[in-house]
Amino acid sequence: MSLRYTALVAATMFALPAMAQTTTTTSAGQVVPSTAPKLDVKVNQSLASSARVSADSAYAIARRTADNGEVSSAQLKSSGGRLIYQVRVLNGANGASTVDVDAMTGEVVNATRHGGLRSTVMHHQENKKAQEAKRDSAAKNP
Repeated sequence: MSLRYTALVAATMFALPAMAQTTTTTSAGQVVPSTAPKLDVKVNQSLASSARVSADSAYAIARRTADNGEVSSAQLKSSGGRLIYQVRVLNGANGASTVDVDAMTGEVVNATRHGGLRSTVMHHQENKKAQEAKRDSAAKNP
């Protein structure tokens, strides 16, 4: 009984971050997040294609690291000799976080929760990006 309970708790812990953002099913039967932001790729395509961790996985890792906030924007870039997903996450009413996820291993390289005036300004800017992404997504998937 306790093994079954432990497995249920573990499965729930990993499923909850992914459940918070809605998904849509395409005509081909693929499930895609409907509110996921567009990934801004800052490296050449051959380097970007070598990433072992998908953008969706990086979003889930960042959300879990940043108290299950809403992903508002993301970049794939090279930093310190590593391929990094830099994910911006909105937390609560005026909070914002930046989470850097290694694109090869899925390791969280850096996580910063912004506070004070910077947090308020960043939250406003990122919230605007998130709203635009939702609008674009709704236009593409009516």
